[in-house]
Amino acid sequence: MKKILAAVDGSAASVHAAKKALELASYSKGEVTLIHVAPPTVLPGDVPLTPMVDLREAELARGAGVLKEVMGAIEHASVKTLNVTGPPAEVISDTANDGGYDLVVVGNKGRGAVSRVLLGSTADRLVHICKKPVMVVR
Repeated sequence: MKKILAAVDGSAASVHAAKKALELASYSKGEVTLIHVAPPTVLPGDVPLTPMVDLREAELARGAGVLKEVMGAIEHASVKTLNVTGPPAEVISDTANDGGYDLVVVGNKGRGAVSRVLLGSTADRLVHICKKPVMVVR
């Protein structure tokens, strides 16, 4: 496995997944890319002229903070990062396919309200739609 994509959202499970991705990459002298995907903001229909550009910039700023936090937690300098917005599972799957990644690594629970269930909704969806192998880390 030469190229590994690790999805992170700042949760403890995603930090553990990033560490596992680095461990796997070390065996094959591969590279790891951390990806943070901010889900699209859903606003009620009666919000007049919402500054969507401002919302997107805030989401990307939060994502940059999450990536910085995870980079500090894993203490590994040679990791690449991607900070994007969109539906998380679909964006991660598309990035894995388009970027020629050999493996996608994701934590079993994310930061969302669904984190209380056995498998987070993003991880579950990713396992079903991604054409590349997906490793779900506990």
